[in-house]
Amino acid sequence: MFFHAVLHFRVAAFLLFVICLLSPVAVGLLVQSMWLGNLHLTMAGSGVVVISLLLVIPLWTQGYHTNCPLCWTPVLAPKGCAKHRDARKLMGSHCLRVALAILFRNQFRCPYCNESTALKLRPSPRDVTDRWSQLD
Repeated sequence: MFFHAVLHFRVAAFLLFVICLLSPVAVGLLVQSMWLGNLHLTMAGSGVVVISLLLVIPLWTQGYHTNCPLCWTPVLAPKGCAKHRDARKLMGSHCLRVALAILFRNQFRCPYCNESTALKLRPSPRDVTDRWSQLD
């Protein structure tokens, strides 16, 4: 994979992870603000909801560039495709499992074709030709 492809995977995985963390925080703040009747907590919870909704837009744009190299299906974008029979979920989401694997293991298993993919950078063609010219 080239640098821009790996960057798309990491940015989309990070955004999905942050959104999954902010959503329960927002719900907790809003429930607590209703319980206590605190206006400041309501405003903070509403702000967290707005921030998480604003993060969805870059997630969609980055998520559609995260294609599996074998089946070419975006692994971090919501698609209606059938998942592989051995694909596992994490907290009810295939995408969250892929995102955490990208962030913490630097590899992922595609939920559509079940192929394991390591996020390694390939040398660019320019670097390869530079190495050959140095040998001469």
